[in-house]
Amino acid sequence: MINVSFYLLTPTARSQSQLYVSISNKESRLRFASGESFVTAYCNIRKKKGSKELIKKNTPFYFEYNAKLNEIRDALLRIEMDLNKAEVKHDLIMIKEKFYASIGKSSKENGMSFDMALSKFVSATEGQWTEGTKRNFNTMTKHLKEFEKTYGEFTSENINEELWNGFRDKYFVAKKKFGNASTNKNLKKLKQFLRFALKKKYIVSSIDLDELKYLDEIEPFKIALQESEVETLFNLDLSNEPRLDKVRDLFALEILTGQRFSDTSKVLDSKHISDTNILIYQQKTGERVSIPLHPKLRFHLSYIFAKYPDGLPAITNQKFNDYLKEICILAKFTKEHSWIIQTGKKKIQKSDFRYNLISSHTGRRTFCTLALKSGIASEIIMKVTGHKKYEQFRDYVKVDDSDLDFAFDKMFSKK
Repeated sequence: MINVSFYLLTPTARSQSQLYVSISNKESRLRFASGESFVTAYCNIRKKKGSKELIKKNTPFYFEYNAKLNEIRDALLRIEMDLNKAEVKHDLIMIKEKFYASIGKSSKENGMSFDMALSKFVSATEGQWTEGTKRNFNTMTKHLKEFEKTYGEFTSENINEELWNGFRDKYFVAKKKFGNASTNKNLKKLKQFLRFALKKKYIVSSIDLDELKYLDEIEPFKIALQESEVETLFNLDLSNEPRLDKVRDLFALEILTGQRFSDTSKVLDSKHISDTNILIYQQKTGERVSIPLHPKLRFHLSYIFAKYPDGLPAITNQKFNDYLKEICILAKFTKEHSWIIQTGKKKIQKSDFRYNLISSHTGRRTFCTLALKSGIASEIIMKVTGHKKYEQFRDYVKVDDSDLDFAFDKMFSKK
Protein backbone atom coordinates (compact mmCIF):
# COMPACT_ATOMS: atom_id res chain seq x y z
CA MET A 1 0.00 0.00 0.00
CA ILE A 2 1.27 3.49 -0.83
CA ASN A 3 2.14 6.02 1.84
CA VAL A 4 0.63 9.50 1.54
CA SER A 5 1.96 12.67 3.17
CA PHE A 6 1.62 16.41 2.64
CA TYR A 7 3.85 19.45 2.66
CA LEU A 8 3.87 23.10 1.67
CA LEU A 9 6.13 24.17 -1.17
CA THR A 10 6.62 27.67 0.25
CA PRO A 11 5.97 27.46 4.00
CA THR A 12 7.25 31.00 4.58
CA ALA A 13 4.90 32.64 2.08
CA ARG A 14 2.85 35.47 3.57
CA SER A 15 -0.53 34.54 2.14
CA GLN A 16 -1.43 31.45 0.11
CA SER A 17 0.84 28.43 -0.19
CA GLN A 18 0.37 25.50 -2.57
CA LEU A 19 -0.26 22.17 -0.89
CA TYR A 20 1.80 19.30 -2.29
CA VAL A 21 1.27 15.58 -1.92
CA SER A 22 3.95 12.93 -1.57
CA ILE A 23 3.06 9.34 -2.44
CA SER A 24 5.65 6.61 -2.05
CA ASN A 25 6.21 2.89 -2.01
CA LYS A 26 9.30 0.81 -1.32
CA GLU A 27 10.83 1.54 -4.72
CA SER A 28 10.17 5.20 -5.36
CA ARG A 29 8.60 8.47 -4.30
CA LEU A 30 6.57 11.01 -6.26
CA ARG A 31 5.57 14.55 -5.32
CA PHE A 32 2.94 16.59 -7.09
CA ALA A 33 0.59 19.54 -6.64
CA SER A 34 -2.72 18.76 -4.95
CA GLY A 35 -4.66 21.61 -6.51
CA GLU A 36 -5.31 23.11 -3.08
CA SER A 37 -3.88 26.27 -1.51
CA PHE A 38 -3.72 26.88 2.23
CA VAL A 39 -3.65 30.17 4.11
CA THR A 40 -0.20 30.12 5.70
CA ALA A 41 -1.35 32.14 8.72
CA TYR A 42 -3.14 29.02 9.92
CA CYS A 43 -0.36 26.55 9.05
CA ASN A 44 2.12 25.07 11.45
CA ILE A 45 5.12 25.89 9.30
CA ARG A 46 7.62 24.63 11.85
CA LYS A 47 6.47 21.07 11.38
CA LYS A 48 8.84 18.80 9.50
CA LYS A 49 8.02 18.23 5.84
CA GLY A 50 6.09 15.02 5.26
CA SER A 51 3.89 15.54 8.30
CA LYS A 52 0.14 15.69 7.86
CA GLU A 53 -0.16 18.16 10.75
CA LEU A 54 0.13 21.26 8.61
CA ILE A 55 -2.64 23.15 10.37
CA LYS A 56 -2.42 24.72 13.80
CA LYS A 57 -4.91 23.31 16.27
CA ASN A 58 -7.62 25.43 17.81
CA THR A 59 -8.14 27.54 14.68
CA PRO A 60 -11.37 27.93 12.65
CA PHE A 61 -9.73 26.12 9.72
CA TYR A 62 -8.35 23.12 11.60
CA PHE A 63 -11.19 20.64 11.04
CA GLU A 64 -11.93 21.90 7.52
CA TYR A 65 -8.33 21.58 6.38
CA ASN A 66 -7.77 18.20 8.01
CA ALA A 67 -10.91 16.94 6.31
CA LYS A 68 -9.39 18.09 2.99
CA LEU A 69 -6.15 16.25 3.70
CA ASN A 70 -8.04 13.07 4.59
CA GLU A 71 -10.11 13.39 1.42
CA ILE A 72 -6.97 13.60 -0.75
CA ARG A 73 -5.35 10.69 1.08
CA ASP A 74 -8.45 8.48 0.76
CA ALA A 75 -8.80 9.29 -2.95
CA LEU A 76 -5.22 8.20 -3.62
CA LEU A 77 -5.57 5.01 -1.61
CA ARG A 78 -8.83 4.21 -3.41
CA ILE A 79 -7.17 4.69 -6.81
CA GLU A 80 -4.40 2.28 -5.85
CA MET A 81 -6.87 -0.28 -4.51
CA ASP A 82 -8.95 -0.11 -7.72
CA LEU A 83 -5.85 -0.63 -9.87
CA ASN A 84 -4.75 -3.58 -7.76
CA LYS A 85 -8.25 -5.09 -7.87
CA ALA A 86 -8.32 -4.76 -11.67
CA GLU A 87 -4.80 -6.28 -11.80
CA VAL A 88 -3.59 -3.29 -13.80
CA LYS A 89 0.16 -2.78 -13.80
CA HIS A 90 0.74 0.73 -12.48
CA ASP A 91 3.25 3.13 -11.00
CA LEU A 92 3.08 6.30 -8.92
CA ILE A 93 2.84 8.50 -11.99
CA MET A 94 -0.32 6.68 -13.10
CA ILE A 95 -1.83 7.15 -9.63
CA LYS A 96 -1.07 10.87 -9.81
CA GLU A 97 -2.61 11.20 -13.28
CA LYS A 98 -5.75 9.37 -12.21
CA PHE A 99 -6.04 11.63 -9.18
CA TYR A 100 -5.85 14.71 -11.44
CA ALA A 101 -8.54 13.21 -13.65
CA SER A 102 -10.77 12.56 -10.61
CA ILE A 103 -10.66 16.24 -9.57
CA GLY A 104 -11.13 17.51 -13.13
CA LYS A 105 -7.58 18.76 -13.64
CA SER A 106 -5.50 18.12 -16.70
CA SER A 107 -1.90 17.10 -16.26
CA LYS A 108 -1.05 19.84 -18.77
CA GLU A 109 -2.16 22.41 -16.23
CA ASN A 110 0.56 21.10 -13.99
CA GLY A 111 3.29 20.93 -16.60
CA MET A 112 4.93 17.94 -18.20
CA SER A 113 6.36 15.26 -15.93
CA PHE A 114 9.98 15.89 -14.98
CA ASP A 115 11.19 12.66 -16.62
CA MET A 116 9.30 13.47 -19.82
CA ALA A 117 10.77 16.98 -19.89
CA LEU A 118 14.25 15.50 -19.46
CA SER A 119 13.59 13.12 -22.32
CA LYS A 120 12.40 16.00 -24.54
CA PHE A 121 15.52 17.98 -23.67
CA VAL A 122 17.85 15.10 -24.55
CA SER A 123 16.06 14.42 -27.85
CA ALA A 124 16.23 18.09 -28.85
CA THR A 125 19.88 18.72 -27.94
CA GLU A 126 21.94 15.53 -27.90
CA GLY A 127 22.68 15.81 -31.61
CA GLN A 128 24.86 18.82 -30.76
CA TRP A 129 26.62 17.10 -27.83
CA THR A 130 30.12 15.73 -27.78
CA GLU A 131 30.75 12.36 -26.14
CA GLY A 132 32.08 14.23 -23.10
CA THR A 133 28.87 16.26 -22.80
CA LYS A 134 26.78 13.10 -23.02
CA ARG A 135 28.78 11.50 -20.22
CA ASN A 136 28.50 14.63 -18.07
CA PHE A 137 24.74 14.86 -18.53
CA ASN A 138 24.26 11.15 -17.82
CA THR A 139 26.32 11.54 -14.66
CA MET A 140 24.23 14.52 -13.52
CA THR A 141 21.04 12.52 -14.14
CA LYS A 142 22.33 9.62 -12.02
CA HIS A 143 23.13 12.02 -9.18
CA LEU A 144 19.64 13.48 -9.51
CA LYS A 145 18.04 10.06 -9.12
CA GLU A 146 20.21 9.25 -6.11
CA PHE A 147 19.29 12.56 -4.49
CA GLU A 148 15.57 11.86 -4.98
CA LYS A 149 15.79 8.56 -3.06
CA THR A 150 16.68 10.44 0.12
CA TYR A 151 15.43 14.00 -0.23
CA GLY A 152 12.33 13.75 -2.40
CA GLU A 153 11.50 13.75 -6.07
CA PHE A 154 11.98 16.58 -8.55
CA THR A 155 8.75 17.34 -10.39
CA SER A 156 7.81 19.91 -12.99
CA GLU A 157 5.92 21.85 -10.31
CA ASN A 158 8.13 21.75 -7.22
CA ILE A 159 11.47 22.87 -8.66
CA ASN A 160 12.49 25.88 -6.64
CA GLU A 161 15.48 27.50 -4.99
CA GLU A 162 15.10 25.35 -1.89
CA LEU A 163 15.25 22.10 -3.86
CA TRP A 164 18.24 23.38 -5.88
CA ASN A 165 20.09 24.32 -2.67
CA GLY A 166 19.33 20.90 -1.20
CA PHE A 167 20.75 19.17 -4.28
CA ARG A 168 23.83 21.38 -4.02
CA ASP A 169 24.47 21.47 -0.26
CA LYS A 170 22.87 18.35 1.22
CA TYR A 171 23.74 15.97 -1.58
CA PHE A 172 26.92 17.07 -3.35
CA VAL A 173 28.67 18.84 -0.47
CA ALA A 174 27.46 17.07 2.68
CA LYS A 175 26.78 13.54 1.40
CA LYS A 176 29.09 13.05 -1.60
CA LYS A 177 31.89 15.32 -0.29
CA PHE A 178 32.36 16.80 -3.77
CA GLY A 179 34.58 19.81 -4.28
CA ASN A 180 32.94 22.97 -5.51
CA ALA A 181 34.19 22.62 -9.08
CA SER A 182 32.71 19.11 -9.45
CA THR A 183 29.47 20.23 -7.81
CA ASN A 184 29.13 23.21 -10.16
CA LYS A 185 29.85 21.03 -13.18
CA ASN A 186 26.75 18.96 -12.39
CA LEU A 187 24.62 21.98 -11.46
CA LYS A 188 25.41 23.70 -14.75
CA LYS A 189 24.00 20.70 -16.64
CA LEU A 190 20.85 20.83 -14.53
CA LYS A 191 20.41 24.56 -15.14
CA GLN A 192 20.93 24.01 -18.87
CA PHE A 193 17.97 21.62 -18.81
CA LEU A 194 15.83 23.97 -16.67
CA ARG A 195 16.42 26.87 -19.04
CA PHE A 196 15.26 24.71 -21.95
CA ALA A 197 12.22 23.35 -20.08
CA LEU A 198 11.06 26.79 -18.94
CA LYS A 199 11.42 28.21 -22.44
CA LYS A 200 9.36 25.36 -23.88
CA LYS A 201 6.86 25.61 -20.98
CA TYR A 202 7.48 21.97 -20.12
CA ILE A 203 7.56 22.90 -16.42
CA VAL A 204 5.24 25.30 -14.67
CA SER A 205 7.39 26.32 -11.73
CA SER A 206 7.85 30.08 -11.36
CA ILE A 207 11.52 29.53 -10.59
CA ASP A 208 13.96 32.38 -11.29
CA LEU A 209 17.11 30.81 -12.76
CA ASP A 210 19.21 33.78 -11.65
CA GLU A 211 18.44 32.85 -8.05
CA LEU A 212 19.91 29.36 -8.47
CA LYS A 213 23.45 29.92 -7.24
CA TYR A 214 26.63 27.96 -7.81
CA LEU A 215 29.37 27.51 -5.22
CA ASP A 216 32.47 29.69 -5.06
CA GLU A 217 35.42 27.99 -6.68
CA ILE A 218 39.14 27.95 -6.13
CA GLU A 219 41.12 27.28 -9.31
CA PRO A 220 41.92 23.55 -9.42
CA PHE A 221 45.55 22.58 -8.91
CA LYS A 222 47.00 21.15 -12.11
CA ILE A 223 50.52 21.06 -13.41
CA ALA A 224 52.49 21.17 -16.64
CA LEU A 225 55.97 19.69 -17.00
CA GLN A 226 59.04 21.89 -17.15
CA GLU A 227 61.20 21.69 -20.29
CA SER A 228 63.94 19.96 -18.26
CA GLU A 229 61.42 17.35 -17.08
CA VAL A 230 60.33 16.70 -20.65
CA GLU A 231 63.96 16.05 -21.63
CA THR A 232 64.37 13.74 -18.64
CA LEU A 233 61.34 11.71 -19.71
CA PHE A 234 62.43 11.56 -23.34
CA ASN A 235 65.92 10.32 -22.37
CA LEU A 236 64.82 7.86 -19.68
CA ASP A 237 66.09 4.33 -20.42
CA LEU A 238 63.06 2.05 -20.25
CA SER A 239 64.33 -0.69 -22.57
CA ASN A 240 63.87 -3.30 -19.84
CA GLU A 241 60.25 -2.20 -19.24
CA PRO A 242 58.38 -2.48 -22.59
CA ARG A 243 54.98 -1.58 -21.09
CA LEU A 244 56.42 1.62 -19.59
CA ASP A 245 58.43 2.36 -22.73
CA LYS A 246 55.27 2.27 -24.85
CA VAL A 247 53.44 4.66 -22.50
CA ARG A 248 56.39 7.07 -22.44
CA ASP A 249 56.42 7.14 -26.24
CA LEU A 250 52.69 7.90 -26.35
CA PHE A 251 53.00 10.57 -23.66
CA ALA A 252 55.81 12.19 -25.63
CA LEU A 253 53.48 12.28 -28.65
CA GLU A 254 50.88 14.17 -26.58
CA ILE A 255 53.49 16.67 -25.43
CA LEU A 256 54.72 17.26 -28.99
CA THR A 257 51.25 17.59 -30.57
CA GLY A 258 49.03 19.07 -27.83
CA GLN A 259 46.38 16.43 -28.46
CA ARG A 260 44.31 14.35 -26.06
CA PHE A 261 44.94 10.69 -25.30
CA SER A 262 41.83 9.81 -27.35
CA ASP A 263 43.38 11.37 -30.48
CA THR A 264 46.81 9.70 -30.45
CA SER A 265 45.66 6.92 -32.79
CA LYS A 266 44.52 9.53 -35.33
CA VAL A 267 47.86 11.34 -35.09
CA LEU A 268 49.64 8.07 -35.91
CA ASP A 269 47.37 7.27 -38.87
CA SER A 270 49.47 7.79 -42.01
CA LYS A 271 46.48 8.97 -44.08
CA HIS A 272 46.31 12.08 -41.86
CA ILE A 273 50.00 12.95 -42.26
CA SER A 274 51.30 15.18 -45.07
CA ASP A 275 54.75 16.63 -45.69
CA THR A 276 54.04 19.68 -43.54
CA ASN A 277 51.34 18.82 -41.00
CA ILE A 278 48.95 16.31 -39.46
CA LEU A 279 45.29 17.09 -40.08
CA ILE A 280 42.69 15.43 -37.83
CA TYR A 281 39.19 15.92 -36.47
CA GLN A 282 39.32 15.61 -32.70
CA GLN A 283 37.24 12.82 -31.21
CA LYS A 284 35.85 14.76 -28.23
CA THR A 285 34.77 17.94 -30.01
CA GLY A 286 34.88 17.12 -33.72
CA GLU A 287 37.14 20.17 -34.14
CA ARG A 288 39.42 20.22 -37.18
CA VAL A 289 43.04 20.87 -36.14
CA SER A 290 46.29 21.18 -38.04
CA ILE A 291 49.43 20.01 -36.22
CA PRO A 292 52.66 21.37 -37.71
CA LEU A 293 55.34 18.74 -38.36
CA HIS A 294 58.05 20.56 -36.42
CA PRO A 295 61.47 18.87 -36.27
CA LYS A 296 61.04 17.20 -32.86
CA LEU A 297 57.64 15.80 -33.82
CA ARG A 298 58.94 14.60 -37.21
CA PHE A 299 61.82 12.80 -35.48
CA HIS A 300 59.53 11.24 -32.86
CA LEU A 301 57.08 9.96 -35.49
CA SER A 302 59.91 8.34 -37.44
CA TYR A 303 61.14 6.79 -34.20
CA ILE A 304 57.69 5.36 -33.35
CA PHE A 305 57.02 4.00 -36.86
CA ALA A 306 60.42 2.26 -36.87
CA LYS A 307 60.04 0.95 -33.31
CA TYR A 308 56.46 -0.29 -33.71
CA PRO A 309 56.09 -1.42 -37.34
CA ASP A 310 52.81 -3.19 -36.53
CA GLY A 311 51.43 -0.18 -34.67
CA LEU A 312 51.36 0.63 -30.97
CA PRO A 313 49.37 -1.92 -28.92
CA ALA A 314 46.12 -0.56 -27.52
CA ILE A 315 45.97 0.55 -23.90
CA THR A 316 43.17 2.00 -21.76
CA ASN A 317 43.41 5.53 -20.37
CA GLN A 318 43.33 4.13 -16.82
CA LYS A 319 46.26 1.77 -17.42
CA PHE A 320 48.08 4.56 -19.25
CA ASN A 321 47.82 6.81 -16.18
CA ASP A 322 48.87 4.00 -13.82
CA TYR A 323 51.99 3.25 -15.85
CA LEU A 324 52.74 6.95 -16.31
CA LYS A 325 52.99 7.39 -12.53
CA GLU A 326 55.54 4.55 -12.41
CA ILE A 327 57.55 6.30 -15.12
CA CYS A 328 57.47 9.62 -13.26
CA ILE A 329 58.70 7.93 -10.08
CA LEU A 330 61.64 6.49 -12.04
CA ALA A 331 62.24 10.00 -13.42
CA LYS A 332 62.36 11.24 -9.79
CA PHE A 333 59.49 13.72 -10.10
CA THR A 334 59.06 13.55 -6.32
CA LYS A 335 58.52 17.20 -5.37
CA GLU A 336 55.61 17.61 -2.96
CA HIS A 337 52.88 20.14 -3.77
CA SER A 338 50.29 21.70 -1.48
CA TRP A 339 47.07 23.42 -2.51
CA ILE A 340 43.62 24.41 -1.24
CA ILE A 341 40.27 22.99 -2.34
CA GLN A 342 36.85 24.24 -1.32
CA THR A 343 33.87 22.08 -0.34
CA GLY A 344 30.86 24.26 0.32
CA LYS A 345 32.26 27.10 2.43
CA LYS A 346 34.97 24.92 3.94
CA LYS A 347 38.53 25.28 2.67
CA ILE A 348 40.67 22.16 2.91
CA GLN A 349 44.44 21.94 2.43
CA LYS A 350 45.69 19.00 0.40
CA SER A 351 49.14 17.81 -0.64
CA ASP A 352 50.59 15.13 -2.90
CA PHE A 353 53.74 14.19 -4.77
CA ARG A 354 54.30 15.50 -8.28
CA TYR A 355 54.25 12.04 -9.88
CA ASN A 356 50.69 11.49 -8.60
CA LEU A 357 49.54 14.74 -10.22
CA ILE A 358 50.70 13.75 -13.70
CA SER A 359 48.19 12.09 -16.05
CA SER A 360 47.62 11.73 -19.77
CA HIS A 361 46.12 15.23 -19.89
CA THR A 362 49.35 16.70 -18.49
CA GLY A 363 50.86 16.21 -21.95
CA ARG A 364 48.33 18.60 -23.49
CA ARG A 365 48.86 21.18 -20.73
CA THR A 366 52.62 20.87 -21.15
CA PHE A 367 52.35 21.56 -24.89
CA CYS A 368 50.24 24.69 -24.29
CA THR A 369 52.51 26.00 -21.53
CA LEU A 370 55.84 25.41 -23.28
CA ALA A 371 54.55 26.72 -26.63
CA LEU A 372 53.40 29.97 -24.98
CA LYS A 373 56.66 30.32 -23.05
CA SER A 374 58.59 29.91 -26.31
CA GLY A 375 56.85 32.99 -27.72
CA ILE A 376 54.19 31.41 -29.94
CA ALA A 377 50.99 33.48 -29.95
CA SER A 378 48.03 31.94 -28.12
CA GLU A 379 45.83 32.25 -31.23
CA ILE A 380 48.24 30.03 -33.18
CA ILE A 381 48.52 27.46 -30.38
CA MET A 382 44.73 27.27 -30.19
CA LYS A 383 44.61 26.33 -33.89
CA VAL A 384 46.67 23.27 -32.97
CA THR A 385 44.91 22.35 -29.72
CA GLY A 386 41.38 23.01 -30.99
CA HIS A 387 40.39 25.46 -28.25
CA LYS A 388 37.63 27.81 -29.44
CA LYS A 389 37.77 30.28 -26.55
CA TYR A 390 40.77 31.90 -24.93
CA GLU A 391 39.30 31.25 -21.45
CA GLN A 392 39.41 27.51 -22.16
CA PHE A 393 42.96 27.69 -23.47
CA ARG A 394 44.11 29.74 -20.49
CA ASP A 395 43.17 26.88 -18.15
CA TYR A 396 45.80 24.75 -19.90
CA VAL A 397 48.65 27.18 -19.23
CA LYS A 398 50.20 26.35 -15.86
CA VAL A 399 52.85 28.55 -14.29
CA ASP A 400 55.08 26.71 -11.81
CA ASP A 401 57.06 28.21 -8.91
CA SER A 402 60.28 27.75 -10.87
CA ASP A 403 58.81 29.88 -13.68
CA LEU A 404 58.29 32.71 -11.21
CA ASP A 405 61.83 32.35 -9.88
CA PHE A 406 63.26 32.56 -13.38
CA ALA A 407 61.01 35.46 -14.42
CA PHE A 408 61.96 37.65 -11.45
CA ASP A 409 65.55 36.50 -11.00
CA LYS A 410 67.02 39.59 -12.71
CA MET A 411 64.41 42.10 -11.63
CA PHE A 412 66.69 43.94 -9.17
CA SER A 413 70.06 42.84 -10.57
CA LYS A 414 72.57 45.47 -11.52
CA LYS A 415 72.96 46.34 -15.16
